Amino acid sequence: MKYCANPFSYHRRETREVKVGNVGIGGENPIRVQSMITCDTMDTEASIQQTMELAVAGCEIVRITAPTVKDARNLEHIVKDLRVRGCDVPIVADIHFKPEAAMEAAKWVDKVRINPGNYADSKKFVIREYTDEQYAAELARIRERFSPLVELCKKRRIAMRIGTNHGSLSDRILNRYGDTPLGMVESALEFARIARDLDYHDFVFSMKASNPK
Repeated sequence: MKYCANPFSYHRRETREVKVGNVGIGGENPIRVQSMITCDTMDTEASIQQTMELAVAGCEIVRITAPTVKDARNLEHIVKDLRVRGCDVPIVADIHFKPEAAMEAAKWVDKVRINPGNYADSKKFVIREYTDEQYAAELARIRERFSPLVELCKKRRIAMRIGTNHGSLSDRILNRYGDTPLGMVESALEFARIARDLDYHDFVFSMKASNPK
């Protein structure tokens, strides 16, 4: 089944609205404009200036990288100074690898972006056949690592982006599903199921692949 039979007469699928700060995504909302700053997150003033410039240009949501706990901690100063200066654009923390950074960032921002391929799994390029029991044990380990972030986002009523990249699928996913679109989707759904089990539903998906096939 084609996603869009005719690109000139498409229609949007019905989705649940997710609030990112004061901006609604999905539902009856228009497609939102989001961008990302390019400076070092530890450069507080540059981060503030770039964020404000994006907001003036019409950007509705701004993403800031937080690869370390130190970077994530500095988001407190960036966000607070933005609000003092009258800029209320929602801020998204982009997390790389470290659940600890995600937990820190979630204290200050309006949305946290995590990548299921590297949030709890490491990539060792190892070929391994998982039994169903071993696979279930790995999912239990992921649940243990991911649940604290879900609970914090739920408590603070902030959003989450579950964003998979075709180039960073975990060894576990690659060994079971191969380098396939199905693997990319299942990688995201594993995390979504955990979130829903914990009665957290304010998340969105993003999926990126350099190969359109």
